[in-house]
Amino acid sequence: MHRQAEQGQPRPADALATSSAAEGPAWEQPRELSPLVTVVTAKNPSPLTLTGTNTYVLKAGPLVIDPGPADPIHLDAVVRAAQGRPVAVLLTHAHPDHAEGARELARALGAPILGPARASPDRALQDGENPIPGTPLKVLATPGHSPDHLCFLLEPETAVFTGDHILGSGTSLVDWPEGDMEAYLSSLRRLLALAPRRLYPGHGPVVEHPLPWINWYIRHRQAREAQILAALAAGLTRPSELLKHVYADVDPVLHPAAELTLRAHLESLEKKGLVKREADGWRCSLPDF
Repeated sequence: MHRQAEQGQPRPADALATSSAAEGPAWEQPRELSPLVTVVTAKNPSPLTLTGTNTYVLKAGPLVIDPGPADPIHLDAVVRAAQGRPVAVLLTHAHPDHAEGARELARALGAPILGPARASPDRALQDGENPIPGTPLKVLATPGHSPDHLCFLLEPETAVFTGDHILGSGTSLVDWPEGDMEAYLSSLRRLLALAPRRLYPGHGPVVEHPLPWINWYIRHRQAREAQILAALAAGLTRPSELLKHVYADVDPVLHPAAELTLRAHLESLEKKGLVKREADGWRCSLPDF
């Protein structure tokens, strides 16, 4: 399941979305975001999914990206938005709030499911491929949030469907133990290097100015890493202690999700030789910290 761990974090002013995607209560209502893209937001809002899962219909194909929950009302709305004729259902990753409705939707449409291997698709997608020849999409491998998370580049718009890799508000979870912080940061840098003009996230509003938003994601992870090292140097050792200290600015209802990201940070720091794991917790390996 996707868990949005730090919903309260601010956004850079120049990264704020100007689209109404997923910002309002118009659940299950198809909304055109561009000449190529329509969104249907599932009615599954929560502190973890923001205002709900965004299911996208790409008119070229048409293709459906991330069908969302197995909610008949939501899936019916997606079928209407796609005019009942998609050639494929695409998945960014296997978490239920994105993929649970895939098999039911695929059966209703007579379309195959394409996505990462962990999502049990009809065909596993590979980095760099065009999932359906003749459509303007390119697969981008973006592991980190989950081991084989995918994004999709919409080439005519230089836009990216980001799933849970980047959200439209707040920061995304690195889903330890499957998620990997170093892979996540590498995937963020890969996306930054593409210089996209727009992001279509799995949760939250469209990001109209992606570069400052992606840069903020990277800086935020680096800042959390520094906080963790400082807390360890101050004598905190157990994950429960570190969680309360490092994530004091996060709503406690999100602490179970934040703890997974914290553990992903600790493992990343351990691989870099900056911390070490001991029987009673974690220790900083830096003598001057």
